[in-house]
Amino acid sequence: MRDNSRTAPTTDTLLERAREIARLAAEQAPAIEQQRRLPDGLMQALKDSELLRVLQPAHWGGYERDLRTFLRVATEIAKGDTSTGWVYCILGIHNFWISYVEPELQEELWGKDSSVLMADSFAPTGSAQEVSGGYQLDGQWSFLSGLWCSDWVAVGARVPPQPDAPAEWTMMFVPKTDYRLDDRWHVVGLQGSDSNTVVVENAFVPHHRVYWLERAERTGTSPGQQLHPNALYQLPFIPTLGVSLLPTAIGSARSAITHFQEWTRTRTPVYGPGETPLPGTASAHIALAEAATTIEALEGLMMQNTEELVTEYGQPGRVPSAQERAKYYAWRSYIVRQSARVVDRLFELSGGRSLYLQHPVQRIWRDLHAVSQHIALHYEAGLEAYGRTLVGLPSGSPL
Repeated sequence: MRDNSRTAPTTDTLLERAREIARLAAEQAPAIEQQRRLPDGLMQALKDSELLRVLQPAHWGGYERDLRTFLRVATEIAKGDTSTGWVYCILGIHNFWISYVEPELQEELWGKDSSVLMADSFAPTGSAQEVSGGYQLDGQWSFLSGLWCSDWVAVGARVPPQPDAPAEWTMMFVPKTDYRLDDRWHVVGLQGSDSNTVVVENAFVPHHRVYWLERAERTGTSPGQQLHPNALYQLPFIPTLGVSLLPTAIGSARSAITHFQEWTRTRTPVYGPGETPLPGTASAHIALAEAATTIEALEGLMMQNTEELVTEYGQPGRVPSAQERAKYYAWRSYIVRQSARVVDRLFELSGGRSLYLQHPVQRIWRDLHAVSQHIALHYEAGLEAYGRTLVGLPSGSPL
């Protein structure tokens, strides 16, 4: 059996690397937006930092660290630039979820180069017909973040496990040679994430490239777990992927607070000596205190969510109840909504200069509202699902 295990850096070292990536990302924020993806130098720095290996299994040369460490690293990166934080969260958690797929597929993806990355779209909108040895796949999928630097995609389709059985939600892995880009990523926020669209036409997907997601969520077991005994790789799939998106909101809101704090300290009166300097105004003091307190509370809820997942479900076959899944969906949605509200308030108080496109607070404002549109973070959907379970109804959501 392959063993590429290595000694992982300390948490402090990983956080230092994350802060350096954040610094580089902040410096290149205009280029990130203009290019609609991370510039080559920044992406190479992220790869060289090996922070993408935090959750990758040791079997494939990863650090196999815990989920809490990943969230802390991701939060630091997001402080530099929201798109960079989002790309890190997506690609970093993918190096976790590949551990769930068939060992043969893991070998195909990482056997020659364990730094290979993949993008995904969970929407089960593909059309898959069973053929000898696998499936014939067609369709198009949008919002595949980090697509430009990925060599594979995983896309959703519903197929029956047996001829007369109901169709189930699967994820099908497709190499770069079997899909094409449809460049539609011209958006108001998260411009640098390259969350673009792919088209697949008559691609053959062998059986080992199919991950039976619905079955895994129902049973708490996945074929790849035989390679990775660490409790990390027993965690429930969708709730774990969902919580991995939250550092983007937390880190970005913290960055907005820092920018507003500095602007408050340094802004001078425009209209003469009769005007109260902003550092002395109660509105700025209250806004800063409220923002800082809110984000502390939201970060605490993110870590509570993580602690429950790790403590309760880090063992084979343990799955959350429908109400617990809905609760985690609601928590995620609440964290992102309130993070966006914090930035809304700071933007409102930042004055006319915040309207300029180069102003960091307006960029974070746009980016965070884009983050909140992700279906796994959608406020109304998440709160409705949880609320339904609280009165004894089905959640009505697969998330």
